[in-house]
Amino acid sequence: MQTLKYFLISLRPKQWMKNVFIFAPMIFSLHMYQVSYIRRSVLAFLLFSLVTGCIYVFNDVLDREKDRLHPVKRERPIAAGRLGVRWALILAAALLAFMLLMIAGFNREFFLITLFYIALNVLYSLFLKRVIIIDIMVIALGFVMRVMIGAAVNAVILYPWILISTFLLAIFLALIKRRQELLKIQELHPETVTRKTLESYNISMLDQMISIATATTLISYIMYVLSPDVQLKFHTNNLYFTVPFVIFGIFRYLFLSYAQGEGESPSDVITSDLPFTLNLLLWISVFILLVTR
Repeated sequence: MQTLKYFLISLRPKQWMKNVFIFAPMIFSLHMYQVSYIRRSVLAFLLFSLVTGCIYVFNDVLDREKDRLHPVKRERPIAAGRLGVRWALILAAALLAFMLLMIAGFNREFFLITLFYIALNVLYSLFLKRVIIIDIMVIALGFVMRVMIGAAVNAVILYPWILISTFLLAIFLALIKRRQELLKIQELHPETVTRKTLESYNISMLDQMISIATATTLISYIMYVLSPDVQLKFHTNNLYFTVPFVIFGIFRYLFLSYAQGEGESPSDVITSDLPFTLNLLLWISVFILLVTR
């Protein structure tokens, strides 16, 4: 039972919040009130969350030595020695195989995207996470694939600007994460870097890249709400009223990162900061209100 308990912890349920991007196509296609769309999106969320959980386990096995040097990651079951490597691999492989069978029977396009996601993460774990800038882009691509899964299971057409906005937002979040990781390592273990790419990054460089990512993310969202195709689809020219919420959300995240030292875990920010969470809910509510009037 202890082995199963620590395996479930290693699946990192808190990190599954990243997979809410799967619901984006359903919401922005105005099908959030239809039971069939909700059911397919929820099922895709659960299946893909377990897939990503298995990938977290494989990553923890590979990174267990380096994780032991990290002030937070050293408490993970595998790094702490509470979950044996052999059992972790057996359980993760069995669960992943079962999930792939389930996904294959559910939706073929979902299955192909998942295979590509797994292959990309294998490359990331073995090689790409040590390549500066590419490591950030791989993480961002993972969020784009989550949106693509949500569109695939519900046969929703995706507009280019929403994919670009998702990609840039994910780059923004990944850069903040790298910055906070680097600061924490420099503060607690200046002689040891637990992530290879952190040896190449520096705070000044990351700050410049974050500034660029902030600007391009905002611009891409503005281009999305002003797109004639989007306005025609939603039968409204007023989506620009949602822009202030996006600006506040990004600026609030920057404040929490730079002034409060948070941002290493986006899911923690979303669940723990009340202003950020309320703003997110208001943005979704106003968007839905504008397109359903």
